[in-house]
Amino acid sequence: METQPLLIKKGWLRALLFFFSFFIIVAFFDLIGILIASQFSEYGFEEFISDPELIMQNKMMLLMMFCQLLGTLFTVWVFQTFVNKESFLSIGLRFTNYDSDFLQGLLVGGVLISSGFLILFIFNLIEVELTYFSFYDQIFYFFLFVIVSLNEEIAIRGYILQNLSQSFNKYIALAISSLVFMLMHIGNPNIGILPLVNLFLAGIFLGIYTVHKNNLWFPIGAHLVWNYLQGPIYGFEVSGNKINSLFEQKLAGHVLFTGGSFGFEGSIILTLFLCISIFLMDKKFQSG
Repeated sequence: METQPLLIKKGWLRALLFFFSFFIIVAFFDLIGILIASQFSEYGFEEFISDPELIMQNKMMLLMMFCQLLGTLFTVWVFQTFVNKESFLSIGLRFTNYDSDFLQGLLVGGVLISSGFLILFIFNLIEVELTYFSFYDQIFYFFLFVIVSLNEEIAIRGYILQNLSQSFNKYIALAISSLVFMLMHIGNPNIGILPLVNLFLAGIFLGIYTVHKNNLWFPIGAHLVWNYLQGPIYGFEVSGNKINSLFEQKLAGHVLFTGGSFGFEGSIILTLFLCISIFLMDKKFQSG
C-alpha cells in the first residue's frame, strides 16, 4: 500500500506546532474541568479561576488532571492521524512486551527515590515521623499520578521527542524535549536553579529508554512510582507541591542535600543519581 505524503514533512516543525496546540487545547479542557468541578463544590467557576489552590484543597485536582489527559490524548490523536499519518499507538504505546518495560520502570524509579530517602534519613539530613494512613488519600494520589505520568510521557517523550528525532540526532532531540519538560515546571512553587537542572536531567533519564527502544512504558512506570513514593509515602514535596503523606518530614540538613521546600527533586544527591543512571542506561543500550 502506498504511503500517504506527510502534511508537514519536518519533524521539528510538527513538534513545534504540537507544542502550541497542546497548550491551547489542554487549557480548553482545563476550563471544562473547572466548570464541572464548580458544579460539585461550594466554590463557583470564578473562584476556582482566581485561586487555583482551591482545586487541590477540594480534591478536584484528579478531575482537572483527567480533563488534561483527555486534552492530551485528543491532541496527540489529531496530530498522529492527520499530520503524521500514523497510528496513535506508534508513539511508543504498543503493547508488545509492555509489561516487562513497565515493571522495569517501576523498579528503577522506586529504587532511585527510595535510595534518596534512605540516604537522607541515615545521615540525619531529615527527621521522619509516621503521621497517619489515609486509604482515601493514597487512592486519590495514586490515580492522580497515574494520570500525570500518562499525560506528560505521551506528550513529551511520545509525540515531541519522536518527531524531534526525525529532524535531529537522537541525543539532540532528547536534550530539546528535556528542556521542554523542564520549562513545563518552571512555574512550580519554590523553583530554583538546581531543581531546574534536575528536571532537565529527569527528562533525559525518562527519555533515554525511549530514544533507544521507542517505548513509553518504561518512563511511564518510572514517572508514576517516583511521584507516588516521593509524595504520598515518603513525604517529600512533589516538584515543590506539598501533599498529604504517610510520613511527615522535618528538614535537618543543608538545602543542597535535602532539596529544601522544593523536595528531593531539588537535591544535589538526585543530580548525582540521575547522571549515573543516564550513563549506565545509555551504555547498556549501546553495548546491547
